[in-house]
Amino acid sequence: QVGRELFCRSVLQLPIPSLSRPRQLRAMSGLIVTRDGGAPAERVPPKSVHVDVDVVERIARHRLAQTFVNTSPSCVEAAYVFPLLDGAAISALRVLFSSGKEILGEVRERAAAEAAFNDAMSRGLRTAMLREESGDVFRTSIGNLGPGEEVEVSLEYCLELPVIDQAVRLTIPSHVAPRYCPSDGMTAAEVCSQAAISGYSSTAPGAAFAAKVEVNMAGGVCSVESPTHAVALTRHAAESGKILAEVQCSGLQCDIVLAIFPRELFRPVVTREVHIARGTEALMLSFVPRFDAVPQRIEAVFLLDCSGSMGGQRIEQAKRATQIFLRSLPTDCFFNIVLFGSDYKILYRHGSVAYSQVSLQEATAYVDNISADMGGTNILDPLSSTLAQPPITGTQRQIFVLTDGQVSNQQAIIDLVRAHRCRVFSIGIGSGVSTALVNGVARASRASAAFVQDREGLEAVCIDMLRKASSRSVADVTVSWPVVPALRSQTRLQPMLAGEGFSAFTLFPHSPLPEGAVVKVTGDLGTRRLEFEVPVPPSWSAVDSGSEAILHHMFARRLLAEMQEADPPTMSPSDAVQLSVAYSVLCAHTAFVAMDRHGTEMPTGVVKASDLAALRGLFTWPMGSRHGAKMPTGLAPCRDPYSAWGGRNPFLLMRAAGTRNSLEGQCSNIDDLVAKTTMLRSISTEFRVVSRPADGSHLPSVAGVRSAIVEGALGMLRRVARVAAALPFIPVSLRASLGGGHSTRAATVAVGALPQQERQQQQQQAHGSVTDPEIGREAASPLAAMASASGQQPCGRAAVAIGTGGESVSKLARLEALLRLADFDGSFKHSPELRALIGLDVTWTSAWAQEQWGGVVASQVLVTAVVLAHLTREFAGDRATWDLVASKSREWLRSQENLWRGSGIDSVDVLLEVAAARSAQPPQ
Repeated sequence: QVGRELFCRSVLQLPIPSLSRPRQLRAMSGLIVTRDGGAPAERVPPKSVHVDVDVVERIARHRLAQTFVNTSPSCVEAAYVFPLLDGAAISALRVLFSSGKEILGEVRERAAAEAAFNDAMSRGLRTAMLREESGDVFRTSIGNLGPGEEVEVSLEYCLELPVIDQAVRLTIPSHVAPRYCPSDGMTAAEVCSQAAISGYSSTAPGAAFAAKVEVNMAGGVCSVESPTHAVALTRHAAESGKILAEVQCSGLQCDIVLAIFPRELFRPVVTREVHIARGTEALMLSFVPRFDAVPQRIEAVFLLDCSGSMGGQRIEQAKRATQIFLRSLPTDCFFNIVLFGSDYKILYRHGSVAYSQVSLQEATAYVDNISADMGGTNILDPLSSTLAQPPITGTQRQIFVLTDGQVSNQQAIIDLVRAHRCRVFSIGIGSGVSTALVNGVARASRASAAFVQDREGLEAVCIDMLRKASSRSVADVTVSWPVVPALRSQTRLQPMLAGEGFSAFTLFPHSPLPEGAVVKVTGDLGTRRLEFEVPVPPSWSAVDSGSEAILHHMFARRLLAEMQEADPPTMSPSDAVQLSVAYSVLCAHTAFVAMDRHGTEMPTGVVKASDLAALRGLFTWPMGSRHGAKMPTGLAPCRDPYSAWGGRNPFLLMRAAGTRNSLEGQCSNIDDLVAKTTMLRSISTEFRVVSRPADGSHLPSVAGVRSAIVEGALGMLRRVARVAAALPFIPVSLRASLGGGHSTRAATVAVGALPQQERQQQQQQAHGSVTDPEIGREAASPLAAMASASGQQPCGRAAVAIGTGGESVSKLARLEALLRLADFDGSFKHSPELRALIGLDVTWTSAWAQEQWGGVVASQVLVTAVVLAHLTREFAGDRATWDLVASKSREWLRSQENLWRGSGIDSVDVLLEVAAARSAQPPQ
């Protein structure tokens, strides 16, 4: 124990290493060929992009293949930059040349990988290198690509999928959007990168973009829908839990997104995986919490991106969502609105104001006048200003950021959020959004993140965020794993929020687990304890190959991220390298390198890239999916999660028990490394809440943000300075960006969601008659069959997205117009607008009052009841959008019960039933 504490103290005293985070400022999918002197010659967009995905429960394994052709007349070094979703664990690299030569990548320390790549280049050998540039941007360099030669670059990666609006969401990113550079806060490397890549933006309009996704859910699949593309669905006849979804399109303008609606979304499961070669076992606990959260009084501050890149459909989406967001706020809250671009504007400059009818009307007019005309995307300054405001007594400040995430200084933003005890809920909009920024901000503040595509419904996502922010998260969460007789390491626990996916991992030497082993989860819900057990299945998935070890890769990737994102970091760069190499998972300190050790050298006269690092591999595409082999099996249901409430336990830190094990792998001292990464009592300041915050958000104690500029970065800065000095000029585009200007990007026409009827017809044409009630009908509307069959809350939505069809757009417009008529307390009044929408007038409510009560009843009561009945009848599939407004309406009706109680009506439910019956036919 003394040795462990000495190690932990030494870790806390280490300076934060200078991580190489050159920010991708203007690059999208495409191959960049470099010639003598490092001068870019031509852009070679991908010829095709194909992704095979296996989805099991909430784990997705991706096999991504991109094909390029060198149209240059000479042998070249080429490279490409591509984005993947934040959190993806890349575990394999394979490069196949048209000659039939195949080279495979292996993980090495970054400097060693670069040296090996350069040596192979100088010898004229086939070679390739893959490295991380930022959390969601990667770069691959291909050496010695012959004239006219075609090359296929394949990656394998795995990812845990998020849950948004009761659907498991799979995103396959298409491109990286341009990044805006604030006028200050950029390093010399970032300036150099902007100068080098500002001219290379391509979405490869002619490229074939295809995805084949096999979904396997133990509890069954309700439906699979896409807000972005037409999807062909095929159900496996023998297995109700399997569905094959296929998408084909042309061009990389729009991400491919699938919404998968499971039948048993909330069921806790434990998955086991045994790595035969290593002799280790990984466990994953996964579930979607469902409980009645404890409400809290909040100060809601909404930060809305109004930069030029938000123009067109995006800003209209944001305005609609903000209007509904305003009407869904709790009646006792305070609120404010901040608009940002190159600069920022605040609705109430002296701080948030109390929510009232007057302030709601002021905010409504303010939002109606919003335009995407504020230049570039500078999130740091408005966020810093908001966090610097003194908090309002008796409230918990909750910040909501809606942005397309196209900024270059994301690490500074994440560091700022981490330094404050305030939850920041972030929403990324559109294809090409920086998932590292959106997820990083939410992760650093122990909040939640979500993403929506262009033309996709944003309203329900915003309301879901508000619901989470208005409630306390589960505090003092503990996960007790089965007892094993040897060393164990586990990942840090995520915040537990209702309706959001929760997972935890542990790794230990494989040994038989006791019969009936369970994983126990406990937490504090404020008024009661959360406590349940999940059985560990007796069977496991055995893997031999490192690339098949999905849970091992995910464990290592999360552990690397957690240790390096801690303040201060609890893992040194050398430890990160050992863990990355041992589990063959890429991180910021390592790289994949592949070379043909026995191949024939290429002809002389090969065109080599410049030594300018910023010019090698200028190609980008977003990090978003993962792939792999067969997924683990053996998912087991748990006991009733809410059956037992025990005494309060402290936050449990998993400690080493028994002897240390010796893990086989590429690192000789991997046993020491696992011991270091075990969560020990002496580093509990990072993982344990010593004093729970008032908002129950389970934030770790943070003394402050340490500078990320350390002595180790000086060498890199000196090299960058020499490179910058060699540049003949700084492009005009860069000057504009540094000066705060940001050219307004024309709105991209995205492939919107198809109307339901058209989607169903396409599925029938592709697969014959789709009459299967579980697929054909629900693919068009996942609500109908489930709602009619079970009478329960349907597992889908009436429409996943705002489609391009006039009917769905018109429906959403009608819903928005109706909700805009709500007062701040949830009540509704007679108005010409209301009569035009639902045909309700004073004559109708007066007749009801006379017939039901035999006299006059306040019309506001009856109007509110009729509107609630109308919402339930006409917009049942959009309940997530209007549910918080309806909750306020019901509370207001209860507060007015002395005006309507009597004549057989003794509760709000009965009042609404009568209103629904009377208004079943449109009033004349």
